[in-house]
Amino acid sequence: MAKSTRRDFLYLAAAASVGCVARGADTPTPRGAVPAVRPPAVGQSWRYAKHDYITGQLVDTQIDRVSKIGPSVEIESRSETAEDRPISYPSWGEGWWKKYMPADAARAGGPVEIHSPWGKVVVDPHWSEMQSFKEAIPIWPSELRPGWSTVVSTHYKNPGSDEAMPWQLTMDARNWESVTVPAGRFMALRYFNFIDFRFSIFAERTAAQRIEHLWFAPEIGRWVKRESMGTFHEQLHAEVTESSYRWELLSWT
Repeated sequence: MAKSTRRDFLYLAAAASVGCVARGADTPTPRGAVPAVRPPAVGQSWRYAKHDYITGQLVDTQIDRVSKIGPSVEIESRSETAEDRPISYPSWGEGWWKKYMPADAARAGGPVEIHSPWGKVVVDPHWSEMQSFKEAIPIWPSELRPGWSTVVSTHYKNPGSDEAMPWQLTMDARNWESVTVPAGRFMALRYFNFIDFRFSIFAERTAAQRIEHLWFAPEIGRWVKRESMGTFHEQLHAEVTESSYRWELLSWT
């Protein structure tokens, strides 16, 4: 990871916002009723190209697929360029597993994203470590309109620690855009996430923050583009940037 300053980080965040204008045209709110979010169904899938945000290099191809629907919605994630590794669920997972998953659900396999209800996530495998949240947090705006915002303060755990760590999400819906990605052209609501959180290795990483820009297309029930970046402080107060990525939709079913 390369060292940077807070000014560099804010500049990068601003560049992401400017970049989205170059790649997507602002549009008024869709005429008539706001588009309904496509409900989940087993077999729905979304295939994404994952790029290094700075260099633009393709680093992975990610496939998310709805695998189960019950009291919760389960989405499996796998990589086309890296071998999937089974996840063993530690003791902290018992509570949410019993609450959100069917009694006969298997506990082995690739990473799993769990919604309960649809649109609010309780388990998110897309960070560097899988995260289980104490309460469900929105994964896209609960109201599909520019100006909608929310702040959610909760705690999360991951497989590396039994400690509950703070997680605060600020989500702001910005505007509707007509966005073109490899999968086609979509009407998408662009929204912005600002995340304040704490790493499990608190003594080594502090003042952790992440910024994301996402473009959510109701017709496919998921985002078509996502840009993510972050910073934290190491020991001796050296500021470091996390790896930054951009995902674009390649295809969907």
